[in-house]
Amino acid sequence: MTTIREAKAEDAGLISHIHATSWRKDYRGLIAGDYLDRLPDNYWVPSVQAWLSSGQLYGLIILDEGKPVGACLYGRGRDEAYADCGEIVSLYLLPEATRRGLGSQLLKEALRLLREDGHERFYLWAIEGNTAADAFYRRHGFHPTGERVRYQIGGEDIVDIRYIKQA
Repeated sequence: MTTIREAKAEDAGLISHIHATSWRKDYRGLIAGDYLDRLPDNYWVPSVQAWLSSGQLYGLIILDEGKPVGACLYGRGRDEAYADCGEIVSLYLLPEATRRGLGSQLLKEALRLLREDGHERFYLWAIEGNTAADAFYRRHGFHPTGERVRYQIGGEDIVDIRYIKQA
């Protein structure tokens, strides 16, 4: 049985572990392998704790047979030009939980909650070249806007693409 529950600041370690485990597998070939190999499970703990405890972001955790296997962070758009939108900040599943509809359940619940908060448009960022993420988000009605942001991870250039969806 699958259940979804609200994430609390105390879940920061669990959420960070899910993120890091997913990154190590899903971003191979997109982010430097040596960076991914050194990525600690607790990398996102301070950020997640701050976001969830301040109310800047909200979180969901999906459990499969009682075991946490995925997490989503979401909230009001953090980009000033998109402040009226809901933002999906992150959505990750443990590798063994992928391709079973759990990510879709998480995304749909986050979008439902954002709609309850009055949002009619939603956006997210995904790494360019991540074909699985591109296909997943397109299946759920998101489309690239053409906006890109460049930054570095592990000494390599990374490009994120903004996706947007109307309610």
